[in-house]
Amino acid sequence: MQQGETKGTIMLTNADELENYSKSEEDKFEGIIKGLADNGIQVVVATGSMSEMAVHFFEKYKIMAIKIMSKWELKRIARAVGATPVVKLGTPTPEELGYADEVHFKEISSQKCMVIRRDQEENKMATVVLRGSTYSMLDDVERAIDDGVNTIKTLGKDPRMVPGAGATEISLAKIV
Repeated sequence: MQQGETKGTIMLTNADELENYSKSEEDKFEGIIKGLADNGIQVVVATGSMSEMAVHFFEKYKIMAIKIMSKWELKRIARAVGATPVVKLGTPTPEELGYADEVHFKEISSQKCMVIRRDQEENKMATVVLRGSTYSMLDDVERAIDDGVNTIKTLGKDPRMVPGAGATEISLAKIV
């Protein structure tokens, strides 16, 4: 947490009060992150900014902290690992936790990527890495893959299919 939810004013009259205030904040934050470590959590994915104090305690308890700015990506990662995004600051319940077999960074054609791998039968997520010489070619390939995936999804729901792109005419021409 970078700052509190509400603004307030604290009057401190001496140095001891200032030291105790900072110490209590540190102790509370360390307790939260220690609770994560005690529950066996090794990776935390968060959106927004992380305070320096949080980064310090993540390093102290050897927890990988990943900051993602996109809520869409956060939801996608949560779905991929079977987790529930939580808003509260504290230790999540076992039902809210996700699982990944491997989390690491990898360089793919000079682009640093985060790889989150989960080898489960019920896992319904996959990633396709596209490489190309121009952005327009990559856009075309991405559209083709998107169309193909959506066609398979549609056929999975309703197996009826009408031939298109001249397939009917070619079939009739073969008969005649």
